[in-house]
Amino acid sequence: MLADAWTLLILTLLETILGIDNLIFISLAIDKVPNLLRERARLIGFGLALLMRFVILFFTSHILSMQKPIFHSVSLDISVKDLLMIAGGLFLIVKSSIELWSEIFVHKENKTKANVKSQCFLVVLQIILIDLVFSVDSILTAIALTHNMIIIAIAFTFSILAMLFSSSYTAQLIKSSPSLKVIAILFILLIGIYLILEGLHIELPKACLYSSFMFALLVEAISKIKTMRP
Repeated sequence: MLADAWTLLILTLLETILGIDNLIFISLAIDKVPNLLRERARLIGFGLALLMRFVILFFTSHILSMQKPIFHSVSLDISVKDLLMIAGGLFLIVKSSIELWSEIFVHKENKTKANVKSQCFLVVLQIILIDLVFSVDSILTAIALTHNMIIIAIAFTFSILAMLFSSSYTAQLIKSSPSLKVIAILFILLIGIYLILEGLHIELPKACLYSSFMFALLVEAISKIKTMRP
């Protein structure tokens, strides 16, 4: 019983930390939605993230089979999971590049306003697509730690709830500072590159990504403190 409790705690913390990239992506995506629909979009986004994990958890045997190679070459074997990682990485790179271009080179008055319904639909669609990629990776990480499906399901629920409660503050923080928004977009770009490298079986510790992100945040925090001083 105590061992299960420790496993649940560790897995919940691990899933919450690994879900930071998902949290930042959803926060950036929801920023495009009008204020009146933002809270609903946030609930839909994280609700879909949790639902996606439960659905994929239900088909665990199929998920594990996704790691079996379907393409063979002299130096590289590609599985369905690898293709999913590469596709997700390309999507994040394109999405973050467009966001970065818009943030740096397009003036606010020149940004066209899309139809509210189509805008919300596109945001939800983007969240579904990227949730699919992150969910597969999340499930495989959880299964590596424990085969108890109940513990995995509870850990997923707790981690998604933790991200849901912190997402509003994260979104406000990103929106309040243009430089923070650029850092968040660049982090998503790096995640995209990481996913492609992972799909190509090129090892890169994810800790490097989080370290660079934390370093950028530290530099930004020091800069803010300096500007606040009289």
